[in-house]
Amino acid sequence: MEYTEKQNILVVEDNENTRRLLETILRGSGYEVTLAPDAEEGLRILEGDVAVDLVLLDLFLPGADGVQFLRLRAEMEPDRQPPVIVVSATEDMDTLRPQLRELGAKLALRKPFDVQELLDGVKQHATKRTAKAAMPVAPAAKTGRAKTKGKSATKR
Repeated sequence: MEYTEKQNILVVEDNENTRRLLETILRGSGYEVTLAPDAEEGLRILEGDVAVDLVLLDLFLPGADGVQFLRLRAEMEPDRQPPVIVVSATEDMDTLRPQLRELGAKLALRKPFDVQELLDGVKQHATKRTAKAAMPVAPAAKTGRAKTKGKSATKR
């Protein structure tokens, strides 16, 4: 219960309306959201200082596409490889699913997507990474409690 930091979802989507829709859905469900209009920006974010717990990835992007994003992500340090859910309008989703899984995608949803299915996937796959990261923090939180009694629960 001490761990209250919101999970951060990176949305890599070139369509502004879809990006805003995903942001609204995710923020309304209690997530932090980081937006990237293309694969290059998404990869820069993964390489930066922002902790990312999950990536929602479109396949059709300007420049590098979603498959190239997955390949480049796989070459990063393991702690820079959050789980990925592909959300794309491709007609070939059923054909692409095995390849996407091989490249590390946990789930592949076709647009228009079912909001509950998306949120269930986000909850299932984002939680695993954050739960592991939160475990080492627990002993430190106990020590911090004596110093800031009563403040940690209202901090965020």
